[in-house]
Amino acid sequence: MMKRLIPDKNVMTTTEDHDILSHEKAYVRMEAGCLWVYILDDGVRVGAAFIGPASFAVDAIAETDVGAMGESVVGTLDGVQFYIGPNSLENVSREATSGDLQSQGFASEEALVSTIETAIVEQFNGDTKKTKLDKKEKSSIFLGKDSDGKPVVLVMGEDRGLVFTHGKNVFVLGEDNMVSVSKSGVAITNRDGKNLIVGKGGIVGLDNFLDIGPIVTRSVTEAMKGLRGLKSLKSMKRGMKGWPYSWDDVDDFDWDD
Repeated sequence: MMKRLIPDKNVMTTTEDHDILSHEKAYVRMEAGCLWVYILDDGVRVGAAFIGPASFAVDAIAETDVGAMGESVVGTLDGVQFYIGPNSLENVSREATSGDLQSQGFASEEALVSTIETAIVEQFNGDTKKTKLDKKEKSSIFLGKDSDGKPVVLVMGEDRGLVFTHGKNVFVLGEDNMVSVSKSGVAITNRDGKNLIVGKGGIVGLDNFLDIGPIVTRSVTEAMKGLRGLKSLKSMKRGMKGWPYSWDDVDDFDWDD
């Protein structure tokens, strides 16, 4: 029987800054003094939840035939953050003391764990649906919120592909394709190196593509190959909805359960 994801009871704190997710175009950084616990799926460690000083950055700028598109996004994180994937947090951490807990506004370990339990239900399990992650999944998945309460989703595939959503910003980087959606417009590059840009100056490269919708779908799907286990993450589905040329059913992507 499937079990809910649960937090470990052992609370740790980081002793130095640590990039829990690191990519040549992005990072999620836990600063010294971050409180964290392992996330367990049927007793197996599948990731970590953390609260405390942390930040993220993504270089979502794409070079196109008409110049740079997209933007670099840097922000601070606030509240409970989730990371699913392998990590080496124990190498830069120690057991949390009462002083560590109080510095983040918690009277006890039980209070912190209870806060994380509530956040897990909201982020993963929903009201009735139970979530089980693929333990063979080798992607790194970050799900959190910035200091303005805006959701941040950052996924790094085993092949170093990258998916980033933050408000209306979307950036998907695959091995030989890219999709960028930002306030500067939409930029798509396919495996043949052809560009389609929809910006303030109009549409450039439309002759390269007969239909915008299919190329977006194809580019995103190609970039997200290998990211198994994401289909059950409700926050990932919410992040996908509302994209330009969005999909009514995220199950249209070829993700395995």
